[in-house]
Amino acid sequence: MRFKYGPLRWSRTLVLVANLFFSFSLNEFVIAGEGAAAEPTPALAEMPAPVSEPAPETSHIVTFGKTMDETHSILERKILEQTVRFDDFFGDVNTENLHQTKYELRLRNSIRVEHGGDLKFGASLRANFALSRISERLRIFITGEDDPELSTQSLPRDPGNPGFDRTTPSTHFANTELRYEVIQTPSVNLFLGAGVRLALPFEAFVRSRFQHTRQLGEVSLMRFAETFFVKNTDLLGETTELSFERLLGRDTIIRWAGAGTASQEIEGLEWGSEISMIRALSPRSAITLTGGLSGITNSSALVQNYRLLARYRRNFFRNWLFYELEPEISWPSESDGSYPAELAFTFRIEVVFQGTATHIVKTSRASSTEGPDQNWKR
Repeated sequence: MRFKYGPLRWSRTLVLVANLFFSFSLNEFVIAGEGAAAEPTPALAEMPAPVSEPAPETSHIVTFGKTMDETHSILERKILEQTVRFDDFFGDVNTENLHQTKYELRLRNSIRVEHGGDLKFGASLRANFALSRISERLRIFITGEDDPELSTQSLPRDPGNPGFDRTTPSTHFANTELRYEVIQTPSVNLFLGAGVRLALPFEAFVRSRFQHTRQLGEVSLMRFAETFFVKNTDLLGETTELSFERLLGRDTIIRWAGAGTASQEIEGLEWGSEISMIRALSPRSAITLTGGLSGITNSSALVQNYRLLARYRRNFFRNWLFYELEPEISWPSESDGSYPAELAFTFRIEVVFQGTATHIVKTSRASSTEGPDQNWKR
């Protein structure tokens, strides 16, 4: 059925669209707050600025934004207070030093639409806590993944972590790890870790990871990492990672990354390779174009999946709030040897929490009987 529009109806439609566009643009300007006010001309600078009440819509938006900031700040302080208490409880106060207890927490919510119209929801949590009161080299990492279950394989998001280093599309788990930094320099990083994957049955692991970063000229660098791990489920294993990065212009980076994991559980080599181009579009937005393939050597098909994706990421509304748009096309292998194309689109919202508490611990003969003097600076 077709609908016909006369000239009068077309003109009304255009006026309505123009009004909606103007209203949306005004709201975006008020929310983002990116634009700076123009400098007044000398003639106008002497005139008093007119006082006008904000429009009802913009005042509601500003009030809502302040409420979001207050709620976010309260949550940041609460998380930091609990972290500081934990650090103080286990920490050593008999040292005269400057300690910093800090954390970063990222909470993401996702909506994924896959080929055929399947709609999936999920969330993930990534947090790390630096407990320098206990030790300057100690960190706790907590990861919880309940992302929409992927129908295709990809390069592991944290290669070398035996808690979730598989390319298989299992994305529902919680993982915690305690890391001790043995060496931390701009070019060399070595840490020892022990953790538990909260799955049934529980999976405990210990590992050591060595990473070396080497500058290749002024605009290129290489990273090599080797991880050895022991798990209670598959005993020994290792992961090798290699990546190259090159700066193309001021705002563009091209990166190739590859990873392979071998263990007694896999009975083969799980591998993945991706090439990406990352470009900063503005101080608050960036885009990534990625192409990759992955597989396992003991499978009938050496390459089990090909994929292409684009990811647009933007900071909006508040400096701690982000969203991502990710269209993707993949070609997973089938039992008959074919690679049918599958489309997907993912929308994500990410909230970032972070905080730092500084302890100044002073010890002396006079204060030894009264306890240490502690000043918290936030």
